[in-house]
Amino acid sequence: RDFTMYADVCFREFGDRVTYWSTLNEPNVFSMGAYDKGVLPPLHCSSPYGFRNCSVGNSSTEPYIVTHNQLIAHASVVKLYKKKYK
Repeated sequence: RDFTMYADVCFREFGDRVTYWSTLNEPNVFSMGAYDKGVLPPLHCSSPYGFRNCSVGNSSTEPYIVTHNQLIAHASVVKLYKKKYK
């Protein structure tokens, strides 16, 4: 919900100057880097997947949960754009 409200502000304030919109930049890099490999904040990973000493996180589930939430946020923003700004 917060991301959709943020996008609404962006659409409203910058829509007259923006031709192409992108909701998320490289979501797979964030999901895998932050929640599988542990190389991006918040540095979550679990052995044997991480590139560092992994003591926080679960590389078997967290990347998928994060990706799921990213897809929900993306879909919500697309729905808002199509309904209100297109």
